[in-house]
Amino acid sequence: MITEKPTWIRHDGLQIFSIDIQPGGLRFATGGGDQKVRIWNMKSIGKDLETDNPQRLLATVRDHFGSVNCVRWAHHGRFLASGSDDQMILIHERKAGSATVEFGSGEPPDIENWKVVMTLRGHTADVVDLNWSPDDLMLASGSLDNTIHIWNMTNGICTAVLRGHSSLVKGVTWDPIGSFMATQSDDKSVIIWNTSDWSMAHRTEGHWSKTVGSTFFRRLHWSPCGHFITTTHGFQKPRHSAPVLERGEWTATFDFLGHNAPVIVVKFNHSMFRKFASNNHESAKAGHTGWTNGKGGTAKELQPYNVIAIGSQDRTITVWTTASARPLFVAKHFFSQSVVDLSWSPDGYTLFACSLDGTVATFHYEVKELGHRLTDDELDEIKRSRYGDARGGRQTNYADSGHQLMLETVSTKPKKATTPGNQVPPPVSQAPAPQKTPEPQNEGEKDGAGLGPGANEPKPVRVSSPVKQKEYRRPDGRKRIIPEAVGVPSNQEANNNNNNNNNLTISTNRSFLALDQRMAGEPIKELRAGPTARACISDGLIIEKAPGGDDGTVNVENKGSGPSTSSGPTVPTSLIIEIKEKEDCGPSEVRSLEAKPVDKPANDIVAIGSGKFNLSKETQISCKKGLQLLWSDRISCKVTALAGNKNFWAVSCEDGSLQVYTECGRRMLPAMMVGSGAIFIDCDETWRLLLVTMRGAIFMWDLFTKSCLLHDTLASLLSSQDPPKHSGTVKVISAKISMSGWPLIQLVNRDAFLYNPGMKCWMRIADNSFPASKYAMSLDFSSAKSGELARLQADVGRYNCRRNFWNRPAVDEVVQTRAHLEAQLASALALESPKEYVQCLLSYVRFLTREADELRLREVCESLLGPTFGAVADPKNSQWDPSVLGMQKHVLLKETVFPAMASNRKVQRLLSEFMNALSEYELSENENQNVTNNVDEMDVAPPS
Repeated sequence: MITEKPTWIRHDGLQIFSIDIQPGGLRFATGGGDQKVRIWNMKSIGKDLETDNPQRLLATVRDHFGSVNCVRWAHHGRFLASGSDDQMILIHERKAGSATVEFGSGEPPDIENWKVVMTLRGHTADVVDLNWSPDDLMLASGSLDNTIHIWNMTNGICTAVLRGHSSLVKGVTWDPIGSFMATQSDDKSVIIWNTSDWSMAHRTEGHWSKTVGSTFFRRLHWSPCGHFITTTHGFQKPRHSAPVLERGEWTATFDFLGHNAPVIVVKFNHSMFRKFASNNHESAKAGHTGWTNGKGGTAKELQPYNVIAIGSQDRTITVWTTASARPLFVAKHFFSQSVVDLSWSPDGYTLFACSLDGTVATFHYEVKELGHRLTDDELDEIKRSRYGDARGGRQTNYADSGHQLMLETVSTKPKKATTPGNQVPPPVSQAPAPQKTPEPQNEGEKDGAGLGPGANEPKPVRVSSPVKQKEYRRPDGRKRIIPEAVGVPSNQEANNNNNNNNNLTISTNRSFLALDQRMAGEPIKELRAGPTARACISDGLIIEKAPGGDDGTVNVENKGSGPSTSSGPTVPTSLIIEIKEKEDCGPSEVRSLEAKPVDKPANDIVAIGSGKFNLSKETQISCKKGLQLLWSDRISCKVTALAGNKNFWAVSCEDGSLQVYTECGRRMLPAMMVGSGAIFIDCDETWRLLLVTMRGAIFMWDLFTKSCLLHDTLASLLSSQDPPKHSGTVKVISAKISMSGWPLIQLVNRDAFLYNPGMKCWMRIADNSFPASKYAMSLDFSSAKSGELARLQADVGRYNCRRNFWNRPAVDEVVQTRAHLEAQLASALALESPKEYVQCLLSYVRFLTREADELRLREVCESLLGPTFGAVADPKNSQWDPSVLGMQKHVLLKETVFPAMASNRKVQRLLSEFMNALSEYELSENENQNVTNNVDEMDVAPPS
């Protein structure tokens, strides 16, 4: 060992409270009673002043207004943090350019230019200790105001204030794994904090109860392996000691004993050592196992151990290892006052110490004295074998219990092919890999299992040529590929195709099919597999606000493609709906309702006005069961829409009247006048009927109770913030009754709105507001048959692909993906779609788990667990509903949320917390049920 005491390291003859060596070993910093932070050249240590004259003092920072109590370098070496009696924490960074010198100081100009880049204010007393998190994203500060502040170093905001101590906090240290933080205070306790939610994991007392007196600091430290915490200011009669806590139990298993005065500071070496060098990975692994179990065996000489230095108020420094009961070195008579801080060099073989006497001493050790230093990879392997994928993040990455591993196994099992329907389309890669052109095959043979009655009809145009990818750059510089619609023709190609095929278009959109049938003079027919059906002449409705119409006034223009209204002859158009009704026994029966215009003879006229004549409009209504005519009626007006189910038939006319028939053809009600003809009509399987008129009015009735459930206009769908080019105009292309039993409106841009009777407003449940969402990028439209919400989202995707909607400025993908999933989850709940709700919940929890968003995960778990933890709430007094959409929330929490959370070990502490809470909840419920059963048995009177 070589010792040195550089006399040129000084703070104007005042105390030096702190010292720290920069990672990389180029500089070291000191803080002292002269209110300055000094940065020194590491190369000056060990140099002869006469033969070598390197620049020793690199910079002096004079921005504090009190004694500098602590200086700590970040692990990356870029920032230097300092805490002072002025209650502030300053973050320093080296800048380019020449440095300045304080006027009148008499000191030479600084060699390097170090500036304050961040000032952290929040403490109300002296800041005495600092410690960076393993990933340098957080900084912990301990103060004489009895608190610990946690600072977010990306923005300088205090994210947490820890108030568990009742006296001065004089030491903080961060777990190298990132799961915990330990603090020590004058209240003679050490507190272990969870870094996931900053809750108190454990409070240790008793080991310091016999200590007397006070010290400047209580600088405890965590071992590089993460297994030990060495604390300060312990006492075991007749000596002062440094108690060592073991991870997990958090109790003192042994002490470093021998100092004659209180221990002020302890500092573990950055790495671990072994007695003999070994380049064999298996030897390192075996050595770690022996060290863990504490057994020697044949690998005893290869077992790694920790090296720790201890500084005391008795002016002595001792160096220990965890493999020996005696200190390796004892350094006495180097200082005249207390040792207050220690720091190891990056190579692990040099120790720096500072004292209240204003001096610094260095101790250079040899390999034969300390041992052979483990490489960083070997140290990482030791931590990985014990804690899992430990890379120094804020959260823990190792399995705390067997339940975590079991849930991970469940979460990684492959899912069955028949996944629940109504699911959100899965995300796909933004830049698909190029695929080989498939060999030509017979269209009739491909996908034959999914073809129905029109399999031999012409197919839509398919784009077979390779799609040229378009790139754009995000604000952070990363490239992104703008998705192109594969298999969807562009507008120009679609127009050319329509011109070439003379109005022959096969599409899944009912309005296009109806348009072609009208132009061909064929009846408009719709057949549903279910027990309801509907048909309309028009395929759309355009509504717009009147000039100055802030009062909600709307102008309505029917843009449907109905028969021509010119003076020329009209083509008779029929409306036909068919419903299938399954009988109790035998095949299903098909009933149909047809509205066919009656062609009047030429002499059948009526006089109107002064000599003007007009054809009388009549429509024949016929109801058939197969080929058998059940009943018929005649209406003196043109029919615009039909709807029906097993309970009633509804016929809307262009004069604004609505006629409702029973199953047998009896008129249930007088003609209902709604102001104009229906543009959309729909019914559910019971007695609800929805009607949207040509003037934008919307009605919904319960025909069984003869009551109106909704009377509103579509004016609220018009936004006052619409671009001028749209002039506040919106086109409605669909209106129907949703699964929730309330109206669902879809616009031409595929935005969908659902009416909520409780809120008495329209809710937008599908739109293109999340272009950067990973789920919005999916072009997999095969899920359109799986559920109502999925079909709406698939429509949005198709529309965006045709319009190249994704070519817009880039935004934060994480934020938009989270917002998209939250909107999907709320929409599934509004639509009362259980399967889609479960799938959205699963996708949302998986996303939050992947992002380690514990705040939102906690909120989700609390909403499913209930208002109380560990006790059963009174169902009569609690407004919390234990079920959602007919599913038990506890079952969702246990079978859906918990396995998804197990995929990321960073949130496993939160997972364990709610698993325990749910177990206590269920146990309490079982006990209450047993008590209830026992009471019921006691109430039964014995037979006489």
